[in-house]
Amino acid sequence: MSQTADMPEPDADELRQTVERLLDETVERGDSLDVVIEDLAVDVPIYFGDDSPRARWRFDGDVTVTVDGIRGPLREWFDLHEETPSDSH
Repeated sequence: MSQTADMPEPDADELRQTVERLLDETVERGDSLDVVIEDLAVDVPIYFGDDSPRARWRFDGDVTVTVDGIRGPLREWFDLHEETPSDSH
């Protein structure tokens, strides 16, 4: 993701906690999360593992995120990702 020169690099832990709170509240209320995004590119792993190929998702405009399922810390998903052997997919 590119950044402009006048914007500081976001703190990864703080960003993760913010996203976790937003998603947790969204699931609790049964709502969707509506955001307006300008020129954002995210490289998403296709499967678990450090050497996994990435799919580039580009966003520019309105994005609606809905979450179905149970509530749980996003940190647990990251921990699972770290523990999963890189050759499984």
